Amino acid sequence: MASSRVAMSEMRGMNQNWALRRTDSAGIVAISPPMALHTTSSTGRRPLQTAPENVLRDRWWWAPAAALFRRAVRIRHWAFDRGFRASQEGALPTVVLGNVTVGGTGKTPHLKALLQKLMDSSKDTRWAILSRGYGRKTQGFLRVDREGKPEEYGDEPLEVARKFPGVAVYVCEDRLQGLERIREAGLADAVLMDDGLQHRKLIPSIGIALVDTTQPVDRDHFLPRGRLRDLPERITKADAVILTRCPTALTKGDLRLWRHRLKLAADTPLLHSGSRPEGLRAMATKRYASWPMRCVAVSGIAQPAQFEAHLSRHCSVVRHFAYPDHQEFAPKHLEEWRQALATPDERDQLPEALITTEKDAERIRPLAGAADLPILILNLHIQWWDTVALDGLLSTIRERVEAFQSNSDI
Repeated sequence: MASSRVAMSEMRGMNQNWALRRTDSAGIVAISPPMALHTTSSTGRRPLQTAPENVLRDRWWWAPAAALFRRAVRIRHWAFDRGFRASQEGALPTVVLGNVTVGGTGKTPHLKALLQKLMDSSKDTRWAILSRGYGRKTQGFLRVDREGKPEEYGDEPLEVARKFPGVAVYVCEDRLQGLERIREAGLADAVLMDDGLQHRKLIPSIGIALVDTTQPVDRDHFLPRGRLRDLPERITKADAVILTRCPTALTKGDLRLWRHRLKLAADTPLLHSGSRPEGLRAMATKRYASWPMRCVAVSGIAQPAQFEAHLSRHCSVVRHFAYPDHQEFAPKHLEEWRQALATPDERDQLPEALITTEKDAERIRPLAGAADLPILILNLHIQWWDTVALDGLLSTIRERVEAFQSNSDI
């Protein structure tokens, strides 16, 4: 109870659009928008009685394994910090986006949004994307073919490649090797790297940490007990921090509180963002589509309730097939969705369309018969709440890129 009272006191003064939640097991407090979210089973037959995603679940029985993982992570960082393991700059100036948790902070949407801003503000710089390619069945350094398949490159790199046809997108497990190969290809002047904060072998030109405000890292536990895969204090090593999933702009008091909670230096840029639906596109025609009255939702992402909340603001979600993150879809799934589209709701009305995410669309598109379904893709827009802070970050990135290039010419 004492820890709960302290946490409640810390959060006093937060924007009134936020609500406090507490788990019964450990007094863990999470901040969340006051919206009623729910998911349904992947079979779509009945709702799952699950806790909201923004409540941090304390799987205390995994505490011994989590303690071992935390110790291993600390030892690894100690080895790099003391020079027992080497770190070096890459072959090209590199901007790294990442987080200290598994999934759900919005790395890919922010990578796309930041890439667009960088392309608009530094037209003379040719940007490339480098990703590990999570979930692919290939190995080594590859350039992403926009007409390829997720098993070749991973769903997220393929999503970015389709979004930006003029940008070279690459995958490689070894980021240093990947940067060298990109330099040799001669198609880029700088690289935006997805999910690279844990890649200590690389010293980035600038590192940006994303923090999900609905699941604060200072109240979480290490895997497998919680969602942490890295030390929360590693956020203080980032050159900039972005608070994600903010439904409205935060006040100066809110930002001071977050800076205190994350133990950030006074001069560390602290941005905050939210997301909103930008519109729907038909998978078959790639054209913009209007919102249906009723829909079936399909998602294989880390936070399906967030996706459902976006849809619920525009249409009635009759059924939501919520699968694990990076779910591999098969023809049997198409049949389940087809049956759901043919099943009337309680008012004896049929769903008019199936709506999925941009990431999931990459894994649905290759399936034979997918084109026969009325599948719509939800496009999300990242809302930067503080454009002055964003302009400052873009300016810093340009300066770091120019400094890297100047040093390389010496």
